[in-house]
Amino acid sequence: MTFALAATELGVSSSTIILVLLTSVVVLLGLPTFFLFKSAQGKSAF
Repeated sequence: MTFALAATELGVSSSTIILVLLTSVVVLLGLPTFFLFKSAQGKSAF
């Protein structure tokens, strides 16, 4: 709701805000998993 109000007042389209939010979610979820897989690459669980 806050983003929708800020979008209309700042002249930014809602699709741009949705794109920024999705990109931030992908980065926040993708980087830790990338480093987890990278650190566990040489180790075997069995």
